[in-house]
Amino acid sequence: MKFRYQALQRRREPDELDAAVMLAAPRGWIAVFVVLIVMAGAIGWSLIARLDVTVDAPGVLTHPGGTSQVQSPYTGMAKELLVRPAEEVEAGQAIARLTDPSGEVRTITSPFTGKVISAPLSTGQFVRTGTTVATVERTDLPEDRLVALVFVPADRAALLVPGRPVDLSVSTAPPAAYGLLRGRVTSVAPYPLTREGLAAVVGGDLAAEDFYHGEAPRLVTVDLIPDAASASGYSWSSARTPPVRLRSQTAVTASIELRSQSPLDLVLGR
Repeated sequence: MKFRYQALQRRREPDELDAAVMLAAPRGWIAVFVVLIVMAGAIGWSLIARLDVTVDAPGVLTHPGGTSQVQSPYTGMAKELLVRPAEEVEAGQAIARLTDPSGEVRTITSPFTGKVISAPLSTGQFVRTGTTVATVERTDLPEDRLVALVFVPADRAALLVPGRPVDLSVSTAPPAAYGLLRGRVTSVAPYPLTREGLAAVVGGDLAAEDFYHGEAPRLVTVDLIPDAASASGYSWSSARTPPVRLRSQTAVTASIELRSQSPLDLVLGR
């Protein structure tokens, strides 16, 4: 049987048996302490830090009254369309004329004040009672202003309350260049919108397709935070703001803060 030279040397020195045994080199202890410090920091951060839980939803810049369709109360042949898109109309103003089956000329008037968004009627078109003559964005409600109407899925809107901060990505102002438009939730509809109710708010079934995705959303009204120093008239997350004022009927995507929670709660699914 052969033995290594070092082993034989140790057998000849029994007096070293009471020497302290080094279980780990100093470098190893440093690594252990670093790992423990990192773990302690991670645990402390998970208990103290707060993460924002948000919901994203589509919307549109408009006025609190939204848009409404002006429908014909008569049946007949369209004789004349008196308004065009982007024109302002007053309540009671004539917007179209048609000739009914008896040959009498009938005048269709707008029941409210606002701006014409679309006017699909054309001269010579046969019109039935209930046919849409024009879509008008209403501006006749008290405290009229520019707001964002956001359509949040009903299952995500339960935690929404007035006062929640909102960041809006505006389609005509790229966030990479101008940041996000700032706002706050001012009201949350108590019940989900039906498809018909959504169409009434946004101005028709075609427009409602952009906001109805299989389930009825709840309407959330967001007030924009004013900023007199900004050319747009409102506050943005970036110091560089759009050089022009915002227009109604501009599409937006809203990110609404629902609540804040600790990372530990998020991991545990609470």
